[in-house]
Amino acid sequence: MRLTAVFAAALLAAASAPTVAAPPADLFLTRVPNASTTFSTPVALRAPNDGSGRLFVVEKGGNIRVIKNGAVLPTAFLTVSVTTASESGLLGLAFHPNFGKPSLPNNTEFYVFYSRPSGDPRLGTTPDQVVARYTVPSLTSDVANAAGTIILRLPDLAGNHNGGDIHFGRDGYLYVSSGDSGDQGNPHGFAECLWKKPADSNRNTCGTNPNGTQYFMLGHMLRIDVDNRGSAATNDMCGSSGISPAQYSIPASNPHVASSNTCDEIWASGFRNPWRFSFDREDHRLIIGDVGQGNYEEITVSADGVGGLDHGWSRCEGRHYYTTSGSGTNCPSITSTVAPVIEYNHTSACAVTGGFVYRGSIAALRGTYFYGDSCSSDLWWSESTGSTWDPSGVNRLTGLATGSIYGFGEDTDGNVYITRSNGQVHRISVDRIFVDGFQP
Repeated sequence: MRLTAVFAAALLAAASAPTVAAPPADLFLTRVPNASTTFSTPVALRAPNDGSGRLFVVEKGGNIRVIKNGAVLPTAFLTVSVTTASESGLLGLAFHPNFGKPSLPNNTEFYVFYSRPSGDPRLGTTPDQVVARYTVPSLTSDVANAAGTIILRLPDLAGNHNGGDIHFGRDGYLYVSSGDSGDQGNPHGFAECLWKKPADSNRNTCGTNPNGTQYFMLGHMLRIDVDNRGSAATNDMCGSSGISPAQYSIPASNPHVASSNTCDEIWASGFRNPWRFSFDREDHRLIIGDVGQGNYEEITVSADGVGGLDHGWSRCEGRHYYTTSGSGTNCPSITSTVAPVIEYNHTSACAVTGGFVYRGSIAALRGTYFYGDSCSSDLWWSESTGSTWDPSGVNRLTGLATGSIYGFGEDTDGNVYITRSNGQVHRISVDRIFVDGFQP
């Protein structure tokens, strides 16, 4: 993902389909928490459902900052030692569904995804991406305990294509996105690999790279049960290498648990770099922004609880052919892979940033999917129904703010937020509802 590319904001224009209702004309972005606050490369915003009203901003350099009562607290909620080469860093944050709720299990826990510095003595010297569990001293703490526990490792090849987003689904399981290693064109077949053995008859490079290291879980969406832990890792728990006892288990409904020599954490396959994803809080669809190669970006969707799907890379790039022979936009149907609901080319963009479906209090925005691109400061939007969300082209709202869109977030009321390359965080709003954070 080319996070450093920045295009200037364009002139006011929006390519909207007649059948798609545009956001209201008075839509604007409210700076959060105020017009003078900036963050250091914010890539995500999260809000636990603990009744506190706090917002947590994830900074790529390793800090999580807290917005509380309209101000940023002076002390970071958590600081993690990370490598920030290329697209690496602190990339994801997910609060346990019970976080902050008295009398419920695991109510002090939250999880982060980050790029572990090489040479870390805890798990060897191989650079990797990891998911780690942290806790807070009490349910109302604004500063977390400094020590965490690594629960899952993703050995990696490069500093880019890390995925790195994490969310809990309605099922209570933790979903983790991983990129395909950064090598252009998926030459090792990682995104299509489910097998622990590299000598598969159809994908003879599956799971290995030339130096012999095996990378079984790159280019996938993973699903793990973090509540049931402490047993010995099984042979098909690829992410538990070097971690004992196991810090998670495999949900019985994961699609590959009945197969041998598979990585059973895998929920879905065929991704290049699923940088940001989300769940629609209304119908719990999994909506994934997958960064394309040289020509096309895509958003794909799978229904709640439907795993085992192949999202197409690298046979397809979006709706188009990539390594599979053919022409036109019917690659997903020919290869029996998931067709994007949104696809756009690189005319004025380079790397999709997946967003959220708005489910807040502003009626005119409900059901609108807001997303962006890291080469554009524009806010992009779409309807969120049917098999194709962009039947007449991409819809863009320009001139609202500057700074490439690196991430999105959602608060407990369903409001959607944007995090930008210039350190600014904005809430999507309309002026008749919100004025500088005040609701009359």
